[in-house]
Amino acid sequence: MTSPGSVTFGLLLPSRELAMYAPHDGDPRRLVDLAVQAEELGFAAAWIGDSLLAKPRAEPLSVLAAVAAATERIDIGTAVLLASMRNATQLAQQAATVDALSGGRLILGVGAGPPAPDVNADFDLVGGDFDRRGTQLMQIVHDARELWQADGTPTAQRLQPVCATEGGPRLWLGGSGPRGLERAGRHFDGWFPTAPSVDAFAEQLVTMRAHAADAGRDPASITAAAYLTVNMGDPDTAAAEVDEHSKLYYGAPAEVVRRLLGTYSGTQTQVAAWLQGYIDAGCEHLSIRLASLDVDTQLDRLVELLPDLRT
Repeated sequence: MTSPGSVTFGLLLPSRELAMYAPHDGDPRRLVDLAVQAEELGFAAAWIGDSLLAKPRAEPLSVLAAVAAATERIDIGTAVLLASMRNATQLAQQAATVDALSGGRLILGVGAGPPAPDVNADFDLVGGDFDRRGTQLMQIVHDARELWQADGTPTAQRLQPVCATEGGPRLWLGGSGPRGLERAGRHFDGWFPTAPSVDAFAEQLVTMRAHAADAGRDPASITAAAYLTVNMGDPDTAAAEVDEHSKLYYGAPAEVVRRLLGTYSGTQTQVAAWLQGYIDAGCEHLSIRLASLDVDTQLDRLVELLPDLRT
């Protein structure tokens, strides 16, 4: 969905929520249906998160393969994939397959993962090096890009399938620490933070773009995005639903989660004003997560307010 101007909107598919809320089945077919609905409603992208047992949910690239086959226009992306939990060659093949299935609509959002014990445990399960996850992420990105090039395979044969996007899918980096801002500016097509406040987003955007300029890149060529969580309705009810969502998702109350993740609850007018703040600060794509069991009602309210947002 696009507002007047250049801002686009994406919907985060509730892969984790399907396991959190009853009937707790995590059925990925419902995610595909919602992605189709998002396309019909005019959203620009459908996103999906990633985790193993830390926050159980469907595997994101598998779901996006199904979404690719069921949709025609909408971009599909990971928000964000923990790439350093995967083998670089297999990840490159999986991403190339999804990119080919979608006709070049894949955005591979990647991140190192938060410094949390449950995420560390997931790395242990797959034999990953949690302490070196940031460095390994960059090596995996480098290796995947090499494999996506026409002559970039380590054998006489090319990686199959060939990406629909020349040079491989778009790569966005989730992260807002000093190293993440530098890496996003120097090496990625987009920057995708969780943006706990408008002020933090604006300050970090300046830093990221400065790194891009230092690297000889056009800062405007890097998409500035944000991953934001909302709930719209009666303020007290909306706040209670966000708090329940935070406790189920992260094991922490909303007041703690808000320090790390852009999260807001209130009336549609209040939520619209909050989202407008990120647009005014330079955000070009907003990926919106609906913090509620009642996704249908929240989606209706979101669709109603988005046309009023402006650049």
